[in-house]
Amino acid sequence: MTEIDTEALASDAEMEARVRPLINEILERFNQEGVSPSQAGLVVMGLIYRLMEVMHDAPEARRFFILALINLINNYLAEEMENPGTCVAAGKEEGT
Repeated sequence: MTEIDTEALASDAEMEARVRPLINEILERFNQEGVSPSQAGLVVMGLIYRLMEVMHDAPEARRFFILALINLINNYLAEEMENPGTCVAAGKEEGT
């Protein structure tokens, strides 16, 4: 994984179909290992950091990724503002 091709996936639907099985597999592994939500978050942040290192020589792809990540977070926060309490409470683990 040294080159990021933003044109490789023509649509959000195609990207979702391609990555959904991988995401489900990772989540299943987290469940099997008893990984808490905060631990899973640290894994995700570590993966994001590593991905940004890999994209060091692809600044346009890195910018695209960062903008997509910011958009995801903004959408999440907007949903929480519209429907308070529907998103996971900050700082709380499931089952506690």
